Amino acid sequence: MFQIGQFIEFDGLLAVVVGISGQDDVPDDHLAIWFGEPQGQRLSEGGQGNLVPLVYTVPIEYCLVAKPPSLIH
Repeated sequence: MFQIGQFIEFDGLLAVVVGISGQDDVPDDHLAIWFGEPQGQRLSEGGQGNLVPLVYTVPIEYCLVAKPPSLIH
């Protein structure tokens, strides 16, 4: 049902699927999701870079398919 790279909703928050059940230490019936890094700062604005992404494993049953993204160019 879920695929890597897919946008999902978890507890009202948007996230991206970065791992699926049975892959890379993701437990059965779970997804590995990343919420993004809103606290990051651009290098061009004095940011440090080298951020470590925090990935959470959560039960699939709490995940919903998100609405399609709006693309901005």
